[in-house]
Amino acid sequence: MSPSDARLARDTTLAVLALVALRLVAAAWTPLTFDEAYYWMWSKHLASGYYDHPPMVALVIRLGTVIAGDTELGVRLVSILLALPMSWAVYRAAAILFGGMRLAATATILLNVTLMAAVGTMIVTPDAPVLVAACFVLFALAKVPETGRGAWWLAVGAAVGAALLSKYTALFFGPAIAIWLVSVPKLRGWLLSPWPYFGGLVALAIFAPVIFWNADHQWVSFIKQIGRARIEDFH
Repeated sequence: MSPSDARLARDTTLAVLALVALRLVAAAWTPLTFDEAYYWMWSKHLASGYYDHPPMVALVIRLGTVIAGDTELGVRLVSILLALPMSWAVYRAAAILFGGMRLAATATILLNVTLMAAVGTMIVTPDAPVLVAACFVLFALAKVPETGRGAWWLAVGAAVGAALLSKYTALFFGPAIAIWLVSVPKLRGWLLSPWPYFGGLVALAIFAPVIFWNADHQWVSFIKQIGRARIEDFH
C-alpha cells in the first residue's frame, strides 16, 4: 500500500469512527420510538421468531442492553456499532469491484451518510442488521470472481443466512444472485458447480430455526408478511 493509500484508509477510518461516535451521543439522548420499545420487549423473551420478523433485532438489542443496560443507548448500542463491520465490508467490496482505494473510500463514506445507514443504524429496527448482512453478501460475492475459489460461496451463504435472520425480504437474495450468474457470461460456469448450492444450504441451515418456529406457530410470521394474519390468531 502506497503512503497516499495508507493515509486515505486512515482518514476514512477516522471519518467512520467520528460518525459512529456522533450516533452514539445522539442515541443516548433521543427517546426510543414505538418500534424500538416493541423490539426491546422481544429482547426480554428471546425466541427463534416473532409475529413480525425473524429474531436478529431482538438479539442485537439484548446484547446491547447486557453491556449498557436498559437505556436508550443500551437498546441502540450494537446496532450503531454494526456500522463498523458494515463499513469494512463495503470498503473491501468496492476496492475489489472498482480497483481503487479512492473509490472504496468514497463508497464507504457515502454509505455512512445515507439516510438508510445514518438513521437506520441509530434507530434499531430489523433494517439495521439486514443492511450489515447485505454488505457482507456483496463482499463475499465480490470475492468469488476475484479469487475463483468456490469456498467463498459458503461465506455468501452465511451472509445471506444472517440477512434472513434479520428480515424476510432477504429471501430476494436468492433470485438476485441467480440472475447475476445467468446474466454475466463468465460467471455461468458456477451454475454447474456445487459450491453455490452448498452456499444455499448454509443459508437454509442458518434460517432453519425461524422456519421451525413458524411451523410451531401456525406460520403466523410468514402469513403476517403477506398481509393475511390477525393478532388474535397468534398463540
